[in-house]
Amino acid sequence: MEDIIKVVKESALIGGLVLKENFGKINEKDIEEKNVKDFVSYVDKEAERRITEYIEKHFPDHTIIGEEGTNHETKSEFAWYIDPLDGTKNYICGFPIFGVSVGVLREGKPYAGAVYLPFFDDLYWACENIGAFKNNKRINVSNRKEKKYCYIVYGFPSRARRNLDNYWNVFKSLFTDVAAMRRPGAAAVDLCFLAEGIFDGLAEFELNPWDLVAGIVILKEAGGSYFLSKGFGRGTDIIASNGFLQEYLEETVKKYISFDH
Repeated sequence: MEDIIKVVKESALIGGLVLKENFGKINEKDIEEKNVKDFVSYVDKEAERRITEYIEKHFPDHTIIGEEGTNHETKSEFAWYIDPLDGTKNYICGFPIFGVSVGVLREGKPYAGAVYLPFFDDLYWACENIGAFKNNKRINVSNRKEKKYCYIVYGFPSRARRNLDNYWNVFKSLFTDVAAMRRPGAAAVDLCFLAEGIFDGLAEFELNPWDLVAGIVILKEAGGSYFLSKGFGRGTDIIASNGFLQEYLEETVKKYISFDH
């Protein structure tokens, strides 16, 4: 456990160095369009390369999967999921809400994870049964219960597979009941903000495991609750909260969105 915690934290920091070095220096010629409205830059690729090399050095027999193409499949009980730049569009335009996410599943269950926010120099991390931390200070979800005082973070992809009206309807329904809605645009970061009590609930859609593994470990160890429509599969949806809002959020989302299983 100690070795995995050390490597998961240091991996996120290693990727963060690449992001720090290049923030504010990206221009149009540095950006590739993987799909419509789905961007990647040399920063994403270089951060993933360095993170992968570091993990492989310490755990050569572990599975490692990265958003930008890393696919080191093994028969190990441990699987690492890397998002080298969560919030790529934020990063490109200079909006400082972005991070590096490195998470570990053990036999398919959330085990350890770290999310590093380079602009703020904040490192969130957690491991099964030891709690969640921000810069080594323990964090916990909020205890707000009344919807009218609660803050919900929301997100859906630019290239949504569902009819966008579904997402507008969920947004409008939640917006009517709560204090405020926010859409920062980086799922791993959003989960960390939920874990430390900034937000009280979260609903985000059509995500992938590298977006979620680290953040879910941190949220879970901070006392939060979550629901995944497809587990840690591709295109999964997440509804998460401080626990008090979980039933309300799930009921509201499911009025408008039918989850595939």
